[in-house]
Amino acid sequence: MNLECSNTLVLNQPYDQARRRILTTLKEQGLQVAFDFDVASSILRSSGVRLPKSSVLGVGCAYQFLEAFVADGAAALFFPLHVVLSEHGQETQVRILAPQTLRAAGATPAISIPVHRTLRRIRETLASIGAHSANRTHGGRSPLENEAPGEILQEEVRRA
Repeated sequence: MNLECSNTLVLNQPYDQARRRILTTLKEQGLQVAFDFDVASSILRSSGVRLPKSSVLGVGCAYQFLEAFVADGAAALFFPLHVVLSEHGQETQVRILAPQTLRAAGATPAISIPVHRTLRRIRETLASIGAHSANRTHGGRSPLENEAPGEILQEEVRRA
């Protein structure tokens, strides 16, 4: 079994423009950016190696984190969720956690349900600014459209 641990989306905008737009839209949607780590600059400073622009955003919702953390302290392993941005020519790739990763890891519903809710908010926010799946499969549908969040949540509750 080949488990994809992330979903890749593409914004048809240069990196700097896409990054600013993502940060602004996440905040407008009530999501918090706990950290913004500039990967490429850090590697350049420490090793002298030049990479395409890239960064990791720590994105979350305080209420979803609270819900998960009260139920299970291990929730801190997942929150904030990482949103990885990388320059790819005139486009920007965005990677987020794939929902099936939580099931494969055996995360409890107390953790996976709040994570799924936060992931859904992140995906909806990215879609609202034009992000689309890098892998159009399954009859032209995005892999993100193939796994309905409601179905995921119901399955997680049944497993509890």
